[in-house]
Amino acid sequence: MINWNSLILVAAVAIGSSVGLVTVFSLGMRLLTNARNIKENTKKKDGVKVSEAVYRIGAYLMFTICSSAVLYGIYLIVPYFHLDK
Repeated sequence: MINWNSLILVAAVAIGSSVGLVTVFSLGMRLLTNARNIKENTKKKDGVKVSEAVYRIGAYLMFTICSSAVLYGIYLIVPYFHLDK
């Protein structure tokens, strides 16, 4: 017999994590594009450098979160990492 509650739970977690991963990556790309536009379109001012740095740090943070989620997913899928040693 199929356990429908578990099937729905797995589907919801898979869809939710996929949407979350795409959202985090897209936000990182947006922040990186903002930093690049600030660098190319403005004169060198101190305030501009700070906002460019904040955008870059935010973008790299989003990419780090995204890559950590992917690595954790690989860890959960590969059975070698779960063997009792």
